[in-house]
Amino acid sequence: MNAEELIRSGLLEAYVLGQASPEEVRLVESLRASDASVRAELEAIEVMFEQHATQQAVPPPPALKANIMQRIAQEPVRHGTPVVPISTAKESSFNWLAAASVIGLLLSASMNFLQYNELRNVRGELARLENDRSVLAEELNVQRASLQRTNEQLAVMTDPRRESVLLNGVGNAIGSKARIYWDKASHQVHIDPLSLAALPEGKQYQLWALVDGKPVDAGVIAKGENADSLQVMKDVPVAQAFAVTIEQEGGSATPTLEAMVLLGNV
Repeated sequence: MNAEELIRSGLLEAYVLGQASPEEVRLVESLRASDASVRAELEAIEVMFEQHATQQAVPPPPALKANIMQRIAQEPVRHGTPVVPISTAKESSFNWLAAASVIGLLLSASMNFLQYNELRNVRGELARLENDRSVLAEELNVQRASLQRTNEQLAVMTDPRRESVLLNGVGNAIGSKARIYWDKASHQVHIDPLSLAALPEGKQYQLWALVDGKPVDAGVIAKGENADSLQVMKDVPVAQAFAVTIEQEGGSATPTLEAMVLLGNV
């Protein structure tokens, strides 16, 4: 909290009236020592309290003195009973009224301080709720994006116009599988890497379409977080079979036949 915020908060009034907590007292005294505006504001508050007490003090009614004198005259004087001077009675009445005024100021300052604390708590709760709302909104967006991807993949896999081609493992990759979804009308190809083993750094799977016995590049298969999801590959107008090889990361212009891991006929 800086000096300007401290002055607006009501803590200085609470400090002068002795209503501040130890932590708030340390804050006020620290800023008072380092900031001239805080010192000036504290002095102004102290002067204001003194002036207010004086201004709010109500003088006794003019008839009070006459009534007191009349009662004194009617009372028998007893031996040893001290007589209270009129000036003392007036001063006591003034002091009582001044004390009542100061008590009123104390109550007002205490209410201001309580309201300040309540406002601070409300602001903190609002900030927490806003943060929770932002987190929930972000999670909802992630869930919506995931649902959209799932629906799109499901639409591809259940589209009756697409031909499904199962690729089985060959050589050392027996047991590995993948599935091609090929739309012969639009030439669009998707691959679902069902059970491809993870590759070391610098290596990547590449899909090939076999056209009249010649391999045609159909794109590399993504690694990382997208490795297990349905992926869009390059368009293939015509093919008699599909194959997957292990190549250098980024793909090759020609397949490494000894590194073939999957093969499936259309």
